[in-house]
Amino acid sequence: MLTKNNFILLKFIFLIWIHTIISSCISVPQQNNTIAPGVWRGTIILEDARESFVTRGIDEVITRDPYPESKKRIVPFTFELTMVNEHQFYIEVINGQNKIKFDQIEFGHDIKTGNDTFVIHLTPYDAVLKGIYEHNRMDGHFIVNDKINYSIPFSAKFGHNYRFEKLPIKTNLDISGKWQTVFAKDSSDQYNAIGEFVQHGNIVEGTFRTETGDYGYLAGELSDHKLSLSIFDGAHAFLFEGMVDNDQINGHFYSGKHYKTTFTSKKTNQAQLVNSDSLTQAKENVPFIFTFPNTKNELISNTDPKYKNKIKLIQITGTWCPNCRDESHFIVDYLTKNPDPEIAVICLAFERKSTQTLINQRLDHYKNNMNIPYEILYAGVANIDSASAALPQLSGIKSFPTLLFLDRNNVIYKIHTGFDGPATSQYTSFVEDFKMTIQQLKNKKS
Repeated sequence: MLTKNNFILLKFIFLIWIHTIISSCISVPQQNNTIAPGVWRGTIILEDARESFVTRGIDEVITRDPYPESKKRIVPFTFELTMVNEHQFYIEVINGQNKIKFDQIEFGHDIKTGNDTFVIHLTPYDAVLKGIYEHNRMDGHFIVNDKINYSIPFSAKFGHNYRFEKLPIKTNLDISGKWQTVFAKDSSDQYNAIGEFVQHGNIVEGTFRTETGDYGYLAGELSDHKLSLSIFDGAHAFLFEGMVDNDQINGHFYSGKHYKTTFTSKKTNQAQLVNSDSLTQAKENVPFIFTFPNTKNELISNTDPKYKNKIKLIQITGTWCPNCRDESHFIVDYLTKNPDPEIAVICLAFERKSTQTLINQRLDHYKNNMNIPYEILYAGVANIDSASAALPQLSGIKSFPTLLFLDRNNVIYKIHTGFDGPATSQYTSFVEDFKMTIQQLKNKKS
């Protein structure tokens, strides 16, 4: 006979049995999964023109496009994620022969959404890659903090090491060599450049040199007649797309989310640019004197006693500028290998931050990260007009960076506009000319 107590006991056992069966059928997602070390393919998404629609009765956007990148305009790049230990990672962004290491990475967990999160600080620039991740996927945004509302969608997939196309179309063209180039032709913004490319099969690497700098290590491919090149360096996302017709390339250049222009290139062995030492001139042959604050709000002048009777290099620069970073890296390396008490360097920075406190923090962070041993002074807002106004002794600043060579009496000996970085054919020539100029100044009588 089933008593009331026995019935309650059987009911309790039955509920436990049901709970056990249900629990065994449910898979609870594991949170804080370790992100996969190895090669990843990242994409900065400049435009997304995929068609979408809202399904009836369901407030959900579903894409019609089965090929996720067929109607996107992206800046692709690859990077390798390395695990140092269970809690420490770093990535190396790969652009052709160049690798850029970023080792300030944070992982966390969003309690509200249940998502695992990441922040990759793109030091020394004031920018981040930020978003959510699974073991083999990242989704988020490329955010430049010192620009207003500057955020571009970013995604990455593990195990992919191609740049634009998995299987580019075979090409019979070879664009190796130099190409005289005009950007924004027939507009008020027109400027000249030289494309320098090396091609192996479909793979193309190189850069564009302009009269005020270069576009870094570009990497990509030639698929049939279509040229695609990109670079992501932590500060900028550049994309070049063009069609090759024998000895001519017609295409478009995209910089981040706002800038787009045309370019036309013609292959030639006689490609030329205006000499970078002639773009900015001293107005008079008189001492070049300035006074600006450092990050401790102390006023520093090149006439201070510690600079007396020294050869001086004056960098006109900005912490947001990749060419400026390349120049600073070169100068720091030169001073390390060639310590010389006769040489002094002062950096005049033009910045984007809005308050003096934020500017000082940015400059200190940049100086520490770059191991810069000399003064960085805040000289003004980051634009050409502001720089020209702050330095009226010059005919006008044309580019960041601009490097001034001063003799022991603070008279300008040479002005070098822009910087041909290590991605260009002119880098070695710049290094030799730099050393020769230093020697000439040391031999120059006071």
